[in-house]
Amino acid sequence: MPANLNALIRYKTINSCLYGGRLRWSIDELRSRCSDALAENRGRYATVSERTIRDDIRVMRSDILGFNAPIKQEGGLYFYTDPNYSIMSLGITDAGLAEQILALLLKIRGKVNHPEIEIILEKLYRLLGKEYEPAREMYENIVIRKQVVVAKELQEFNADVDYNLKVPPARPRAMRSKEPRPGKRMFELLWGDIMVAVIGM
Repeated sequence: MPANLNALIRYKTINSCLYGGRLRWSIDELRSRCSDALAENRGRYATVSERTIRDDIRVMRSDILGFNAPIKQEGGLYFYTDPNYSIMSLGITDAGLAEQILALLLKIRGKVNHPEIEIILEKLYRLLGKEYEPAREMYENIVIRKQVVVAKELQEFNADVDYNLKVPPARPRAMRSKEPRPGKRMFELLWGDIMVAVIGM
């Protein structure tokens, strides 16, 4: 798992450069793009080293994060051999990796303003068979929104109801299992979902 948010930003940036396979990029060009992306997303400019970019390419080529990126180098220039490949469309299929992603997201949760972060955390908790715990502020907002909606629905119901009608009691909803169903893909979560929630478009 990437040790921090900076690594995710670099992977996403390298992917966006190489995606489509039409352009070929030197290490210096990738360094420059990654440095700019980090400055834009993190608010401070620091030049990314050549060694860091080479390590990122090694990780992206490997199965460490499940990327197995088809990155090829010719004449000192890097490109994807498959123009349709993108790490953004890869699913998270390994439980151990999902646990590590969850740990990283929980660590940076307070620094991320994107509304999708809680949706992704909830998916990870559910798919790992754990009880989801929303952030305190989010929990309070959910409770307040539910109270407002219920109050409004009651008000509308009281205005429209014919009290002479007998309404049959609602059937209890079946309990849904927190375990993934057999035969279903283990994690219906893409790297793109995670990166957009954490980094943005």
